[in-house]
Amino acid sequence: MEMNSSVRLSDLSSLIRSLKAPVTAIAQDNKSFIAGDSEGMVSAWAVSDGDLLWTIDLEPSTSSIAFADGVIAIAHGASITAVSPDDGALVWAIPVDGACDFVAFDGQSLWVTSSVYEIEIEDYVACRVMRIEPHRGRVQQSFSLPSKAWTLDAFGQGCILGLGRPQPGIYTIKSGKDELQHLEDTPRVPISCSSSSLDNRMSFTTSDFYAIQIDQDGKIIDTAKNAVLAGFTHDGRWITYDQNGGVVNAEFLDEGLNGFPHHLTSTDEMTLSVTRKPDSSGAISIGKIRMTWMHSSEITIVHSHSDRTLLGCLNGEIFLLETDVLKRRIAKSEFSDGDDSSIRARLRMLRFGDKSNNLEEK
Repeated sequence: MEMNSSVRLSDLSSLIRSLKAPVTAIAQDNKSFIAGDSEGMVSAWAVSDGDLLWTIDLEPSTSSIAFADGVIAIAHGASITAVSPDDGALVWAIPVDGACDFVAFDGQSLWVTSSVYEIEIEDYVACRVMRIEPHRGRVQQSFSLPSKAWTLDAFGQGCILGLGRPQPGIYTIKSGKDELQHLEDTPRVPISCSSSSLDNRMSFTTSDFYAIQIDQDGKIIDTAKNAVLAGFTHDGRWITYDQNGGVVNAEFLDEGLNGFPHHLTSTDEMTLSVTRKPDSSGAISIGKIRMTWMHSSEITIVHSHSDRTLLGCLNGEIFLLETDVLKRRIAKSEFSDGDDSSIRARLRMLRFGDKSNNLEEK
């Protein structure tokens, strides 16, 4: 079922918030969503009503955010900093050499990667990974990496990294063991991006356009050539886009888009794809319903959690999309090509409920 093809991203969004600079990191849990920008400003808002919870300044730039056990870990500049999710108050901070690139939480420990860019040789040196206890910031493991990590994800009680040259490939680290394990049968080429499914499968794309799908034990499930993007849909399918914009096993996602997707993310009922700059367009699919949308600014980052998807933009905007809200809006034909001020007002009533008018089913 194809819906209105001229829908704007703002028409689909439950909440729209903004930062002053391009959005470089986003994260969310059941209660709040957080965004950081290229100038180091980090803000948190409540999912329930969109109210601003706190704002902190962590110069010079935010690169990655992770919810951990009772803290929010933020990679920024040359530090990894943990703050309180309630008010943004500092819990602990640890300096790193060079730039703090990524942070991920495996359920018990935080994993953090860092690197130093050497201008004279135009390459990354002094690359490192740390495992940190989240409550007090105690470093439990810290050792050098042979290459810069371009991806970092939790993987069981440990992490999985996608490294670049000079020792590229997919590697795992287990808690308590200071050694990299190359993932068996995977190519030793630079990794460009990664993603995960709801059932803990993972997808990696290499710099030479090769895609790999692995299970939660690290065993290869499938591979694809000529892939510029790979990821998972809400119904669990692994799909890959080739360099010409062609897509495998996802016909409903590749029609009507201006170019091939640069981002792909999904909840348990919704899949969203986003094309590249300068203007962004994309498709959103809920069950058999598919809508295409447009936005005037580049989408820089996406993240899904539970039934919600966050999008961060080059102009500092943050959009929150919710599956249930979109379903109700579709049922009530709430989309329009005209001015969206009244649409947003109706959307808020649909989202939070208007008891006097009984607009939302309970």
